[in-house]
Amino acid sequence: MRSQFLYIAWFLLFLGCAKNNSKEMEMDNIKVSETAEETVLISETVLISEEEAYSSLILQKLKEIIDKKALADSHPNFNIDLDTEIISSTITDTVVKEVLLIAPFEIISDSVKLAKTKVIYESKTDTITTYIKTSQITVDGEKLKTTKIFFVPQLPKVAPPKPTNTTEPLHVERFSIRDLSFTWEEINACDCLFMTPAKNTSFKKLYFGRFKDNTAAIIQLGKNTKKYLIPISKSRSSHRKNGTSWSETYQNDQYTVRITARPTKNKVKGKYTYYIGFSFIDATSNTVIQKEILANCKS
Repeated sequence: MRSQFLYIAWFLLFLGCAKNNSKEMEMDNIKVSETAEETVLISETVLISEEEAYSSLILQKLKEIIDKKALADSHPNFNIDLDTEIISSTITDTVVKEVLLIAPFEIISDSVKLAKTKVIYESKTDTITTYIKTSQITVDGEKLKTTKIFFVPQLPKVAPPKPTNTTEPLHVERFSIRDLSFTWEEINACDCLFMTPAKNTSFKKLYFGRFKDNTAAIIQLGKNTKKYLIPISKSRSSHRKNGTSWSETYQNDQYTVRITARPTKNKVKGKYTYYIGFSFIDATSNTVIQKEILANCKS
């Protein structure tokens, strides 16, 4: 009986140890699994950077433009929407090898950022400005983030236009006050007010006014159309003298306007005449206007 009792006690002890070992092994397995899962998650988050992600999107967009351009060239009767005409017209290669972001992002607004981009083709290298616009849409009650990309070529710097001869200088683009939707108060508040042609757009003419309080500008796309107020994001120096060079940038979520003004011989008494490098970008429609014009301003 004693030996039988010892045998039972030994068996129960062995069974208990086995169960404990089994639980410890299960716990170890759980810890290993959790650790492995955590490692995977960490590796996924560091697998690709924001710059790499946008470079990939830019590469895909350029390939899409090249494919559309090839289709439009081979089937001219098709109505193919080349949604980025200004960049598609400059692309001659059919293969993009690599896309690199060559400068930190320039934040224009909460939803729009700008990147300087180097595009390496098979036979050449281009530098383009890439606009990245993000927005949120709701599908079946779920919020989704969308990203839209469009391009502006890096144009070479152009010297101010010069008169063809001394007897026929370039003239300021003329327009009528009746073309404007600006109020008299807004007109009087502007120290620089001019019109620039926009032939390749639906509105044909763009009207611009710079408020002399150095806070904003007002623009109008077409005759007697809606006007838009755009705040200054980079203002000219407050210490400059009237009639000297200046440059400014105006931005909101949709529009970006950049101006570089260089003085020339005054053509109107009481005003200063400038050669103005004017750049306008509509981030919604991908409209780009770049002009060199002559304008008379009060300061």
